[in-house]
Amino acid sequence: MRQRVGRSIARAKFINTALLGRKRPVMERVVDIAHVDSSKAIQPLMKELETDTTEARYKVLQSVLEIYDDEKNIEPALTKEFHKMYLDVAFEISLPPQMTALDASQPWMLYWIANSLKVMDRDWLSDDTKRKIVDKLFTISPSGGPFGGGPGQLSHLASTYAAINALSLCDNIDGCWDRIDRKGIYQWLISLKEPNGGFKTCLEVGEVDTRGIYCALSIATLLNILTEELTEGVLNYLKNCQNYEGGFGSCPHVDEAHGGYTFCATASLAILRSMDQINVEKLLEWSSARQLQEERGFCGRSNKLVDGCYSFWVGGSAAILEAFGYGQCFSKHALRDYILYCCQEKEQPGLRDKPGAHSDFYHTNYCLLGLAVAESSYSCTPNDSPHNIKCTPDRLIGSSKLTDVNPVYGLPIENVRKIIHYFKSNLSSPS
Repeated sequence: MRQRVGRSIARAKFINTALLGRKRPVMERVVDIAHVDSSKAIQPLMKELETDTTEARYKVLQSVLEIYDDEKNIEPALTKEFHKMYLDVAFEISLPPQMTALDASQPWMLYWIANSLKVMDRDWLSDDTKRKIVDKLFTISPSGGPFGGGPGQLSHLASTYAAINALSLCDNIDGCWDRIDRKGIYQWLISLKEPNGGFKTCLEVGEVDTRGIYCALSIATLLNILTEELTEGVLNYLKNCQNYEGGFGSCPHVDEAHGGYTFCATASLAILRSMDQINVEKLLEWSSARQLQEERGFCGRSNKLVDGCYSFWVGGSAAILEAFGYGQCFSKHALRDYILYCCQEKEQPGLRDKPGAHSDFYHTNYCLLGLAVAESSYSCTPNDSPHNIKCTPDRLIGSSKLTDVNPVYGLPIENVRKIIHYFKSNLSSPS
């Protein structure tokens, strides 16, 4: 018996390192199984195959279950005013030195903070703050785009996506949308286009993945510069990113399914109106499997930990599928519980990844977007544009009275419609 189990552990180690390429070693403890029936020998073997992830999940699970038990008689609620204080202060004081790590993410921070305020209350982004956002973005790119992560930095698809989103939240204050160089951005997008249908994230050194495609399509849609030249080959690229799991990886044929890349692919397919070109049934199955039964929130990949940001990356993908008539594939009640019980804490404003983590602007934004998705139902008419997705409160679920959001763009519905209508009414697409 000992010899057989020893061979099994050796085989597991070989698979773990040689075949799966894992760098973390299998952790084992010696147990006495002399009196265990041979048919059940696999049970103690599996108990001994532990990793950093399984141990981390156990700790998170204990924290989550403790919160649910302590709060079981308390109706969960979003402490809006508390979180508003956290977000407002970012525009009023200098951020701490450790935030220099996000120097290349300045447009992202503007989007995360401004969007969080607007999602909680459409009137919470003041005109003064909008002007600060506009001034900052046009300091980064005085020409009006494309945008880098900060002044003097390379123009980047992700930074430009965040900048256009942030400007859309500013409601064209002082005519700021007219300062966007649509023609320059279009020519830049064309220069990033790859023969395989993808987009480099920046010239010379940029990677090519589904994230780049989504950023390019979102930018082009909001600015009314989406053309057949831009979309050529994109659908085929995306189709090849869906793997056997059902979700999407970053690149064709080479990656595991991931919540962030799956959102980028799903939203891109919605923009292309090509959702029926993929295996939707497998995508629904994969998305549903990302919701962890005990924690109630989403993880981003198979066998990974729950994380508040996937409330939107996976929940938003599910909302897009719901809007296009493919049904609901996760428990909105459970997701709402995870966000309100586990992603908030009484002493610290802002929302967080999971119990034990600190709040930050990124997780605040995507937890709020996920909460908005969980409390709403989505629909649209066949072949309709994704900016016309309709959002209605789900009356079977509690309400935090959030602004209606469009899951394709991660923005309030009214802001998406306003900027698209503006550029369609006032400016033609570039030729």
